[in-house]
Amino acid sequence: MISKQYPNILVFDIETIGNISSPNFVEDMQITVVGVYHYGRDEYRTYFQDQLAELENDLRESDLLVGFNNEHFDTPILDKYYLLDLWSIPSFDILKQFRSHTGRRVGLNSMAGATLGMYKSGSGADAMTFFDDGKLEELAKYCLDDVKLTKEVFDVIIQEQKMYYTSKDGWLRLKIDVDYNIDEYITEQKKKSQHALL
Repeated sequence: MISKQYPNILVFDIETIGNISSPNFVEDMQITVVGVYHYGRDEYRTYFQDQLAELENDLRESDLLVGFNNEHFDTPILDKYYLLDLWSIPSFDILKQFRSHTGRRVGLNSMAGATLGMYKSGSGADAMTFFDDGKLEELAKYCLDDVKLTKEVFDVIIQEQKMYYTSKDGWLRLKIDVDYNIDEYITEQKKKSQHALL
């Protein structure tokens, strides 16, 4: 287990259709599928838009939502599908945490390649094409591939206390030391959420 105290940690990723370059992209984008890894059950699962109600209970019980750029993209889009306020759930956005240490942005491929020697199986444009062509199995697999990369990068960050990434030209494997006690992190984030509700 990644956490001794909190079993209900979810790693998630969404795929969407719509105009991603719109200034109102949160309103303009629609979810096609959500991929989730649940640490407590050691389970990967996908939810298409008509199945999102089945995900709600896990979201309500979750101790932490882990994603890559999720606070900018995935969380605000997914949030509009629920009465539940997803912003009240502690979050670990790997890209946001990386930026806080380096001041830089990188893609998931940069971190996954340097950390795992593995890369994304496609792009968001591929996911839109899968949906438009009715290839829902391929869409679900692509989404879960991203969830697996995100989960395994997160595991290394917490277990090894390091973030690995490639240089801009892709030739160098770089690393930074980090300091995350995930139980303390979640406890602190839960306190902040509770204070925000007062």
